[in-house]
Amino acid sequence: MPTKAPLVAALAAILVIAAYAATRADGQSSPVAVPSPVITNSDLKSGTIISAANASQYLKYLPSAAQFAVAHGFTIRVMPARHIEWSQGFQHATEKYSPQVKLNGVDGIENYIAGMPFPLLDLADPKAAVKIAYNWHMGPFMPDDFSLAPWSSNGYSADSNDPTKITPQHDADYVCEQFEMLRMAHRTEVDPRPTLGETGAEWKARCLNFSQFSGTAGEGAGMWIRYVDPHYPDEFYGFSEQTRRVRRSAVNLAYPDEGCRRCHQPYWAYALPKTEIYKYRLLGTTTLLGCLAASDEPAGFKSSSDGVALGEEPFEPRSAYILEMTPIDSEAAALRTIVYIDSEIYVWLAAEFYDQSGLTAVAMPLWRMHPSPAGGNLFDLAGNFYHPGGAGSFFRSLVPAHAEFTQTINSGQISEAAFVPSMMVR
Repeated sequence: MPTKAPLVAALAAILVIAAYAATRADGQSSPVAVPSPVITNSDLKSGTIISAANASQYLKYLPSAAQFAVAHGFTIRVMPARHIEWSQGFQHATEKYSPQVKLNGVDGIENYIAGMPFPLLDLADPKAAVKIAYNWHMGPFMPDDFSLAPWSSNGYSADSNDPTKITPQHDADYVCEQFEMLRMAHRTEVDPRPTLGETGAEWKARCLNFSQFSGTAGEGAGMWIRYVDPHYPDEFYGFSEQTRRVRRSAVNLAYPDEGCRRCHQPYWAYALPKTEIYKYRLLGTTTLLGCLAASDEPAGFKSSSDGVALGEEPFEPRSAYILEMTPIDSEAAALRTIVYIDSEIYVWLAAEFYDQSGLTAVAMPLWRMHPSPAGGNLFDLAGNFYHPGGAGSFFRSLVPAHAEFTQTINSGQISEAAFVPSMMVR
């Protein structure tokens, strides 16, 4: 892994939007998302508290990362299942553009502009898996602009004798003091919509003053550009404090292994991989407990006499697609991922990572829901648990910050002028 990989990967912080489709103004039936089935599991009663003492009763509903967190002191408060509406902007874009979207002969997406590409799904369709993958990638994930200062990925270890005693491992932290992202194509929330400029870029993101270890001096800055054309590599512009220069390079982090995911676990926590570089299988559906409305931000932690401990967050039963992703590149085929995708709002609820040795890591996001000004909902990633399986009791969290932070979503105040590489020079 190149030495700049943590910086490159740290730029992948982009936020989430959820959406729902209704009836068109012309009175014709418009595409409507397949709703989550009503979940009536009597053993997932609202108000139930799941902890290490009773987790064995609920294992079939707990993502692997949740099982790890609960074993180390995290508690889950079960809330009732509910319908969650997409943002109005995403809904309108889905109604307008989805009828023209199709797959070509090699499962590439064609005529996609904005909104949900495939809001109507037939699970018997041989192409259902790749359509779910496109809905995840293009669906209610990306804001039109996003700013967060600071953003951090933090390492922790648990005492072997007392698994609830959590110790921060600051030498394993990654910190971005200021992160900004601007979506250039597929925009649904802020004018101009659906496209900003004609650059061919899907989005641009930058991190100013990045440090690999907490408390160290800034190691530099970087800017990442993702292009709409899936065959065109990402571009990365990095500024080095040592050389005082900005260097451009093509970036292909197509199939990240643990060495890359550790920066911001996983690689596609926000910026999803290019759909076209994987092949997909739909392994089925399941009921899974997912955190969509975290109580705290950062989520998953609480103060303790030792400084930090795992906390309690609300989870609700969700219907999820079980999607297997395998790299098309035969040399990377062992880097298989199983991801659990919410069938209503297409956020990811959990993931399991494999290589030739088997399961290597598990991850689980903790989402926080906000009302969209125009109606419906927006989301941000309030926290994340990531456990590399071969690391004993070591785990990571992805959070806005463990102190004060400033965050804006769809403000309309981030311009393309902020993404000129020379502006990173300090």
